[in-house]
Amino acid sequence: MADATGTFEITRWDEAPYDKAEGATLGRVTVGKTFRGALSGSSAAELLTATADVPGSAAYVGIERFTGTLDGRAGTFVLRHAAMMSGDGGDMTVVVLPDSGADELRTLRGELDITRHPDGTHSYALHYRLG
Repeated sequence: MADATGTFEITRWDEAPYDKAEGATLGRVTVGKTFRGALSGSSAAELLTATADVPGSAAYVGIERFTGTLDGRAGTFVLRHAAMMSGDGGDMTVVVLPDSGADELRTLRGELDITRHPDGTHSYALHYRLG
């Protein structure tokens, strides 16, 4: 496995609730990102969210398409997100959808780790293989 690291900036965040009820609000979020580093390019994502009435308790699932280059190889690929957080902690899994790559990224497989820093910036580490 190879590692690709860098940062990304969220360039779009359009959030709209679609079901409000006691306990949690369900919503949809359209997200845009710009990546720098080993991943260079942009992405578009759709997230489905659940935000509990208790602050800090939430979950989301999402699909994101990246377009650009990975370590100089051009193409696109899709990421699947699943995350949950609460006062007890949380977890996030972001994986490359197998067989979703195109062009020079056609055979991409891997997992993406995202870190949100205290100052609000984001970094990533993509652990991947091609072929």
